[in-house]
Amino acid sequence: MKKILFSLFIGWVCTTTIALADVTFRVNVPEGTQHCYIVGALPELSSWAAGAGVAMTKVEGKNQFVVTIAGISNSDVSASDGYKYVCGPDWKYVEVTASDGEMANRKTVGNPDVVAKWRNIYTAIGMVENWTIAGKNYPIQILLPTNYDQTQQYNVTYMFGRHQRYRDAGSDTEMGDRILYPDSWAVADSITAMEKRGEEVDIIAVIYAQLPEFTPWANDEYMGTGNADAFLSAFVNDFKPAFEQKYAIQSNKDACTIMGADVAGLFAFYATMKYPDLFGKCAMFSPAFWYNKYEMRGFIENEKLIPTDTRYAFVTTSADTQWTTDEVNYYVNWLTNKGYAVSTINQIGAHDDRTWGKTFPSVFTALHNSTQKQGALYNLIPHLIQQSSAEHTWYFMKGEGTTTLTCDATPTQKGYFYKDGKTATPAQLLIKEIPVDSKKYSYYWNLNSSSNCDGDLLMTSPKDIGFKNSRATTSWQRVAVFEDGTYEQSAASSQHFKVNGIPMTIGNNYELTATITLTDDKTISVHYGSVNSGSDMGELVSTTVSDNCLKAQVTYSYLTNQLSVTEVDFGNSDIELDYFNVEPAVVRVGAPIKMSVKINNYNGYNVTFRMNHNNQPSEPITLTTTNNGEAIYTIPSPTSGIYGFYLDIERNGTTTKAHRAVYAKVIDGETITPVIQSNPYENIDWATIHQYKSNLHTHTTQSNDPIDEFTTAYVVDKYCAAGYQILALSDHDYCSYPWSLFPQFMPGISARNPEALGMLAVPSNELSKDNTNSWSERTGGQFNHHNDFFTGRQGQEFASLQESYAYTYALGGMQIINHPGQYWSIDNTYSETQKDGPGWHANNFRNFPSLVGLEVYNQGNRRPNDRILWDQILERTMPQRPVFGYSGDDTHNNEQLFRNYNFMLMEDLTTEELKEAMRNGQTYFCYEPKGSGEAKAPRITSIEVDQTNQTITIEANGLVHWIYGTDKTSTAASSTRSSVVGIGKTFSYKGFQGTYVRAFITNNYGETCTQPISFIDQNAAGLENTQHQQIKLLVYPNPATDYISVFTKQIAPHEWIQVYDVSGRQLISQPSNGVHTTLSIDALSQGLYLVKVGQYTATFIKE
Repeated sequence: MKKILFSLFIGWVCTTTIALADVTFRVNVPEGTQHCYIVGALPELSSWAAGAGVAMTKVEGKNQFVVTIAGISNSDVSASDGYKYVCGPDWKYVEVTASDGEMANRKTVGNPDVVAKWRNIYTAIGMVENWTIAGKNYPIQILLPTNYDQTQQYNVTYMFGRHQRYRDAGSDTEMGDRILYPDSWAVADSITAMEKRGEEVDIIAVIYAQLPEFTPWANDEYMGTGNADAFLSAFVNDFKPAFEQKYAIQSNKDACTIMGADVAGLFAFYATMKYPDLFGKCAMFSPAFWYNKYEMRGFIENEKLIPTDTRYAFVTTSADTQWTTDEVNYYVNWLTNKGYAVSTINQIGAHDDRTWGKTFPSVFTALHNSTQKQGALYNLIPHLIQQSSAEHTWYFMKGEGTTTLTCDATPTQKGYFYKDGKTATPAQLLIKEIPVDSKKYSYYWNLNSSSNCDGDLLMTSPKDIGFKNSRATTSWQRVAVFEDGTYEQSAASSQHFKVNGIPMTIGNNYELTATITLTDDKTISVHYGSVNSGSDMGELVSTTVSDNCLKAQVTYSYLTNQLSVTEVDFGNSDIELDYFNVEPAVVRVGAPIKMSVKINNYNGYNVTFRMNHNNQPSEPITLTTTNNGEAIYTIPSPTSGIYGFYLDIERNGTTTKAHRAVYAKVIDGETITPVIQSNPYENIDWATIHQYKSNLHTHTTQSNDPIDEFTTAYVVDKYCAAGYQILALSDHDYCSYPWSLFPQFMPGISARNPEALGMLAVPSNELSKDNTNSWSERTGGQFNHHNDFFTGRQGQEFASLQESYAYTYALGGMQIINHPGQYWSIDNTYSETQKDGPGWHANNFRNFPSLVGLEVYNQGNRRPNDRILWDQILERTMPQRPVFGYSGDDTHNNEQLFRNYNFMLMEDLTTEELKEAMRNGQTYFCYEPKGSGEAKAPRITSIEVDQTNQTITIEANGLVHWIYGTDKTSTAASSTRSSVVGIGKTFSYKGFQGTYVRAFITNNYGETCTQPISFIDQNAAGLENTQHQQIKLLVYPNPATDYISVFTKQIAPHEWIQVYDVSGRQLISQPSNGVHTTLSIDALSQGLYLVKVGQYTATFIKE
């Protein structure tokens, strides 16, 4: 034991010695780089937090930056997940390869390192300096007066912010709370304007921190809150004196202003109450007093504070909650009664940085107005920009990768805009073409009233169209300005306009045309594609045609939004197909296959058939007709590969190739006798079971979405009115549950009682960021979005997905992987262990029973290839591990409501029944493009298995397609498709050699999918189904470097955790901390180790 302790002691000494080293980072950068920061995995390198990166110093006369960081060594850097360089305060400005590719994390410190290129060039405002406050590095943004002179004395304004994204919460193009910049507060522009008017201005120092630093007292609803005292003490005692000495700032309190918005406003007020002799002026923008409502009131009443001559300003917005404004009114009255000078502004606008920025000049001037008297209340009128009417010509301004706009001067044209596609509204119209470009940068724009672009602006700050990727197609940006000064704007890929799913052809003057065939649904709907990927962004306009119309010519003007339709063909819309099957659909080499088809009514169509093998050119085939009207084609001895059978239709000279298609797969190996291994619907009594309509992926303003009305209560009411009985509010890293606490989540919002509404509220949270606050994979984090259910987790606890999966399993919850196509591409080839590939997903499903499935429909049908990924996963996990599909609205606005829903097959509307349905796959799910709210996609009334005849039959109001696995779309294609192995309500699994089958059902309104039913050889019917395996002990990450997370389930609390090496020596022993315990393994050498908790064991590797 002494030897072991001595070895550990020596290891600790060595580690401590290494940690005292310094590392000098030197990097050559592209010409024109103004700033450079290091962001990396080590805490000294900001733990991958781009906004808190270590600022480097520019070497004079060179395109080079340098910084020396104490407390780390080169080996520490190499042993971590590495580092990257950024030229701005966000991953938008990260380094890339010379060909715009992603840079791998740097592991070895170069002398120097070389940055080939930046993703975007950062145009900095002011200076950035690293300062340490309470032991943590903060990059302070400093804006000096234009004629700053070190020999003069200056006032200072300290502005505190959070880098909060108040709009487009999940967007990497939305930079969030950037106080100096024109796309946010625009404080630098305001200061410049004041200087031009001859007004005196302050030195501005901007400090960004987080919720813990800004909350004086802990709020149990928000993890980590209540650390403001330590942060504030270090700020006033350490940072403030040193900073003010460096920049020649006057030492009297009247020279010092403190400002903050939202929770930073709470902090600013607390600072003046805590240190009344240090701050002469204080401005609070929509301050979030409600975080510490009662504690703050008690503090100011009980501390016997002496009134001072400090001047206060409060800003509220028209979007602020009642709770916010009530608290502001309380403090306005309290301060006024105590003898303080108080100014107030109510600004029309959102609860966001841009609205607050509009009031900054008025607030600054009011606070610096020495004529204001103590004990007086001043109501200020904010500056409002007057908008022009539709009679006035506007001129286009743009900024490619920068918010500093140049004068493009393209004029608008007077005309009419058709808001609903039909009704003309006078407007000024403009379309700006954005060309193909391999560069990745945001595209900012505005309109100016002057052709020289020196007049009034349409918007107070530039708007970002939102490019994230290089542009493979020309994009069109449309603006329509109306008589009342309001405007409509959209941006679309010119190549991705579709009408009823049919691509449209570009004509003159931004007109698009297409000829479409109608089915029973006589709606014509024009959709547009994303400027980034071309993915469907939703409907622009729609109309209907007559009941007997079969074909129509459609013309749509993107410039005016006008839709015109000419009906050209009439009659019945389709053949009446009974079935079109191949039996068996999957066979061994040499076993015969039979294609059979039955058509009940041809409706004037001529029908022919073709066949091909392994994607070779197809050949016509002749079928043999039987007595019951069935036609068949038999291949007595097929060879290995895939056979395609195609049904073509023709009428009036118009031919539709492959109107229907089915495929047969011929595989090697021994023939099995199939029996059903798992059937989610086996115990369902369809006559009595309830089909509860649900949505398990929904957002509200708690996700910081820009739609102010999209509150928790509003969203619940919308889904309730549309007949949903189960709803999960899955806000980003926020659990909006229970519904009785809606007023606490968002002041002014009423609670909802799910039982009274006939609904089941599901505790949920879209886990979106890792523990470094990383959202996008570009940040170096691993996190993919996944919904967590029944645990109450708030998110941002872990660095890896596996730790998150394990934690939810240990807590007894469930998870669904969200929009996997956001991270996976059908065009890429993945190894079986490569992140985001089907093999990687399959391993996660095998290892974590709490993972019940993945979304295969999201925000309508945003990523259709997700169902192909699902089939690729099922090919790997079935029959032992079913993986269930889900359809999620992922709602962020009204346009995204009701397109996706699931039917949960449950006896009663209870949480336990829901858990059982999710665990066993007793669900089916739907996608309805138009989102009627009336559940018009196919509904299933029964799924029955006939074991004697070995058939599965589905009764539904739609055409049933049976799917197994995937196949190549052509011989040369790298992409795949899900394989349709039968059409018709009955599927025969007699002789079927596949491992599962699932159903895909269509009607004129939408699509419905069942969960997979799996098959196994009857001789191996005892094979374990791993879906409900009970794993008691999980260890992640594995391999590990400096720590391990130990997750335990259903193990006695405070059971001891013991770690052994391969020789059996016990190296670590400590009690567990509930279901999740973190152990430091810094002292362990590289190698294999055993973790033991009670009678359960697991292993991990120390790297």
